Amino acid sequence: MASTSTLLLVLSGIAAFAVVLYLPLRRRQSKFALSCPPGPESPDMPILDAWVKYQEWGREYGNLVYIQEKNMLITNNSQVAVDLLEKRARIYSDRESSAMIRFCGERVITLQRYSNRWRKSRKTFNQIFRLSANDRFYPAQYTKIHEFLHSLIATPEKFMQHTVALSQGVIYAALYGLDIGYEDPLARKGVTAIHIFGQILYPGFPTLERFPWLRFMPSFFPGCGFHKAANEFTQNFDDLDNIPFDRAVNNLKTGAGSSVIAELALEHEGSPAEIELIKAMGSTSFVAASDTTMSSMSSFLLMMTLHPEVQAKAQAEIDRVIGRDRLPTFEDRQSLPYVESIYLETMRLHPPVPLGVGHVSTEDDFYEGYHIPKGCVVIANIWAMNRDPDVYPEPDKFIPERFLRSPDGPFMNINDVYAYGFGRRVCVGRHMADNTVWLTIVSVLATLDLRKAKDSNGNEIDIPGDFTETFFRQPKPYQSFITPRDARVRELVFAAVEKK
Repeated sequence: MASTSTLLLVLSGIAAFAVVLYLPLRRRQSKFALSCPPGPESPDMPILDAWVKYQEWGREYGNLVYIQEKNMLITNNSQVAVDLLEKRARIYSDRESSAMIRFCGERVITLQRYSNRWRKSRKTFNQIFRLSANDRFYPAQYTKIHEFLHSLIATPEKFMQHTVALSQGVIYAALYGLDIGYEDPLARKGVTAIHIFGQILYPGFPTLERFPWLRFMPSFFPGCGFHKAANEFTQNFDDLDNIPFDRAVNNLKTGAGSSVIAELALEHEGSPAEIELIKAMGSTSFVAASDTTMSSMSSFLLMMTLHPEVQAKAQAEIDRVIGRDRLPTFEDRQSLPYVESIYLETMRLHPPVPLGVGHVSTEDDFYEGYHIPKGCVVIANIWAMNRDPDVYPEPDKFIPERFLRSPDGPFMNINDVYAYGFGRRVCVGRHMADNTVWLTIVSVLATLDLRKAKDSNGNEIDIPGDFTETFFRQPKPYQSFITPRDARVRELVFAAVEKK
C-alpha cells in the first residue's frame, strides 16, 4: 500500500512537472503558429535604390513585407511606422548590431544598442539640442549661411563644394566655436568618416557578417578588405572626437573664445566618463548632420534649378514680406508660407536617408493579426511613405502648393517630417537641422537666381536629375548657373560677411 502511494505521488509529481513544462511550450507554439507578414521568399536583396524595390514589394504584399531569412520587416506606410516605432517605442527602439559595427566599437551613438549607455548618451544630446536652447546656434547659422551666399556669388561653379563646406561649417561653428574651412584636414577626415559610415550601414560587409571569425585574420587574408575600412574609420573618428574638442577647450581656457562643447566640458571637468560622452556627442553630431544637411540643401538647389517658376513665386513672396533691403531672419519664418512649403516639399520628395536606420524589436509582438518576432529589423521606407499617392497626389512631382492646400497649412509639427525618423530614435538634432536648412533655403531665394547652365552655343545643358543610390541619397553632380538677383542683394551679402 505504501509503495502504491509512493508511486502515485511520484506519478503526480511527474504529471505536474510535465504540465509546468508543457503550458509555456504550448503558449510559445501557439504564438509562433500565428503567421508572420507575407513577403518574397529567398529574395535577392537590392543594393542600389533599395527603397524602390521595397516600394514594389509593398504594392505586391501590402503594408507589411517580411523577409524571413533576414528577420526583417519593411513598411512603406507611414501609419504603420507610427504605430510600431512611436506608439510601441518600448519594443522598437533597439538597433541591429552587425559584425562591422561591433568591430568599429559602436563609435557613433546613432548605432548604439538600446541600453543604459545609449540613454545616458541621449541625455547628453538633449542637453545641447533641446528646442528651448536652439537660439544659441543662431549666430553660427547666420554666419555660415551668409558665407555660403558669398561663396556662391564669388565662385558659383563650385556650388556643390560650398554646400559641403556649409553643412560641416555650421556644426563646427555652432558646437565648437571653430571656423573649419573646406580644405581643413579635419574637414577631409570628416568626409572620409562619413563615407565609411555609409558603407558600414549599407550595403555593409557581407563576407564579415557570414564569417565573423575573419576579424581575427590579417588584412591581406582573402575577404578581409573590411580591415582597411575599419581602421580608417577608427583613426578618423578618433580625430573627430579629439581634435575639435581639444581646440575648443583650449580656446575657452586661453580666452580665445567660448563654445557649447567647451562649456559643457568645463562643467564636467575631472569626470573622464562624462568627457568621453561629450566628445562622442560632438563627433556623432558631425557625422549624423553633415551629410544629411548637405543632401537636403543640395536637393533644394537642384529643385530650384529645375523649377524656375517655383523659385520666382517664392521670391515674390519674400520681396513682398521682407523686401530687398535686408537678409532674411528666423523671425520671418511664420510670414513665408510658400517658402515653408518649398522646404517641406524638398524634405518629402528627397529625404537624405531614404530608409532611415533600422529599428530592432526587443520582444515578440503582434500587429494587424501578424506575428513580428523578437530581434526583427524594422525598416521604415521613408522614401516610399513620402510618395504614397493616397496622401500625396502626383507623388513624384515637385509641387510645394500641396502643403498650402493642406487643411493645417504648411506650418506643421516637425515630428510629421518623416525624414527625421521615428520614436525614441528620432533625430535628436532635428530642430537645429530644420533651422539650418530653412534659413539656407530662404536666404538663397532672397539673394540668388538659379538657372540651367548653357553651353558655348547658348543652349541649355540638360540636367538628368539623378541621385546617388546607396545609404545617403543626394544629387549627382550637375551644372547650374547661379547669379545675384541684383546689385543691392550682392552688397547686402558682402556687407554681412565683412561685418563678421
